[in-house]
Amino acid sequence: MKSIRALASKVTTWWDLTLMVSLFTLSIVETLSGPGDRPGLRAVAAGITVVGVAFRRKLPLLMVAIVAFGLSAESILLESPDELGVLLAVVVAAFSVSVYSPPRDALIGLTLLSMAIAVAVATDPSDTLSNVLPTLLLFVVVPGGIGLTVHRRHRDIAGLHLEAAALTTRAEEAVDAERRRIARELHDVVSHAVTLIAVQAESGQAVIDRDTESARRSLSAIGEASRDALTELDRMLRLLGPDDARDVDSGLGGLPALIAGARAAGLHVTVEEKGRLQGLSPTADHCAYRVVQEGLTNALRHAPGSNVTVHIGDDGDNVLIDVTSLGASRSTAYGGTGRGLAGLRQRVLGLGGTLDTETSHSGDFSLHAAVPVKAS
Repeated sequence: MKSIRALASKVTTWWDLTLMVSLFTLSIVETLSGPGDRPGLRAVAAGITVVGVAFRRKLPLLMVAIVAFGLSAESILLESPDELGVLLAVVVAAFSVSVYSPPRDALIGLTLLSMAIAVAVATDPSDTLSNVLPTLLLFVVVPGGIGLTVHRRHRDIAGLHLEAAALTTRAEEAVDAERRRIARELHDVVSHAVTLIAVQAESGQAVIDRDTESARRSLSAIGEASRDALTELDRMLRLLGPDDARDVDSGLGGLPALIAGARAAGLHVTVEEKGRLQGLSPTADHCAYRVVQEGLTNALRHAPGSNVTVHIGDDGDNVLIDVTSLGASRSTAYGGTGRGLAGLRQRVLGLGGTLDTETSHSGDFSLHAAVPVKAS
């Protein structure tokens, strides 16, 4: 039973079967109850003609072939049909083949119906050939034209659905990209601040019993790092808020505070700036700041107390950044997971830049980045 239902669903629908049964019943009753010779044969011919309506959605060309064959056969062998059910089947066939077929198949189907109608008019002794054109207009051209209009509307609606699906996909991708961007921003802000705090806390704990002043400076640096982190987080929250609440994000103009925090945490930082660092887009400016921040964070984690050189320059098209920490790296209690460097690489590559790292035999670690000055 299930296999029969599955097969039936491939060639017809319940609505089309209901329509076919209705027209079939109407044709048989009208033929058998009306005047004329051989009503039984005419009822069979009319029934065969109407059966094709069952395939109007799934197999529209087969439907047209059955309707055209039944109409022509009844006209040639018996007499031109005038049953309302058969005439309605012709109209339904012209409409359906135009709606549910591609234009080429619709043209073939309408041509077959036109030929069958021409045969029916030509073989009817009570009709004249002058009625061929009006009959075609009534039974083929008008329903076929309406069907083509409906077909075009269905195609346009399907195109709109596809466009809506594409827009939804792009929106979801944009949301995912924004989520990843926010995650990188949070990582950069929190990771750098927490690393500074951890270094200062470890330093203060080591000297608290013998050097109260140094411990006090460590606590002061912890407070400063915490306030900077809160300021950064507040800036990010404003960026996520309404347009009128947005502010300019961190850029190279914030380097002095960043360098001061790293120095307070024990790094010996030297900054070298060469070239013209003017005309950077906000995106490039922010990305350059994050590169320096990540380089200093890595140095704090893996080479605390080392000498770090920050070189910033440009080659006309890119802002060039090199952060090098001199000294063998070592594991610390606040070592990172590598997510920050991976996120930074995605950020720089996404802007069309490059990011490379290098570790020398002596353990020196270098971070090299080139960020397009017009990146957006």
